[in-house]
Amino acid sequence: MKLEWLEDIVAIFESDSLNEAANRRYLTQPAFSRRVRSIEEYLGVELIDRSRKPARPTETLIEQEDRLRRLSSELKALVVDLRKAERQVSSRIVIASQHAITTSLLPQLIADSLGALGYKIRLRSANRSECWGMLITKEADLVLTYKAMSELAHPPEEYAEERIIAKEDLIPVGTASMRPLIADGHLPVIAYPSDVFLGKLIDTEVNPHIPPEITPEVRVETALTVAAMQLAASGVGIAWIPQSMLHTLPTRSALQSYADMLPTPRLATAATRLIGRKSAAEDRIWSELAVLEVR
Repeated sequence: MKLEWLEDIVAIFESDSLNEAANRRYLTQPAFSRRVRSIEEYLGVELIDRSRKPARPTETLIEQEDRLRRLSSELKALVVDLRKAERQVSSRIVIASQHAITTSLLPQLIADSLGALGYKIRLRSANRSECWGMLITKEADLVLTYKAMSELAHPPEEYAEERIIAKEDLIPVGTASMRPLIADGHLPVIAYPSDVFLGKLIDTEVNPHIPPEITPEVRVETALTVAAMQLAASGVGIAWIPQSMLHTLPTRSALQSYADMLPTPRLATAATRLIGRKSAAEDRIWSELAVLEVR
């Protein structure tokens, strides 16, 4: 049985509902329910009594709770020890970052400073919640994620330390053909799903501030900023793109900024790691990031 499955089951024991268990596992409720179904199909037994509201573990599962908790704990400790030992031997550090950061800030950061330290850096790219999941389970040594400016007022979790290494604008961009459309009150939009960070940021800090005479019209939705940028360059609509990502475009890009007509929120890039004993490679990388720290 997979370790993540054992952790899913433990999350069910520790939660009052499947939705709460999904939140513990940094998953949406539908995605978590599919995972539970997969476990049930693999084992050939039902783990959840869905006739109850909210759904709760079956008696069969409850009878094995202590054993399953012990297995999860022991297997997790084994995996962590093996990964930690391997990273220390090879001086490898694992950095998880949101897709847009992997494309924009991280390559230059490695080229300018981190790469010169001589460590083997493994990059993992995911959405924000998945990056946090990798940090919590120690699959990543540190994570780089976006934060809304309003989030900076809140301190990091007590088990983590954080550095803000960049601040930039989320720029509305599109081809020149968009300007007369917007001036006429039409706003073709390349949207992000509402369950990803940029989608939530636009819902709270862009949509409420679009001038009332302009009507947004969603043409296409994608969770990938690279895809959104290419769609915008193809004339499909307006996409909100981190400013650092726009620097990766060719000089003669068809994209132009519409910050003069549309809301342009600001966002920060945070480096986060767990508090505790670190390898020399982890501490050296973290020290290098301190040089970039901005407030």
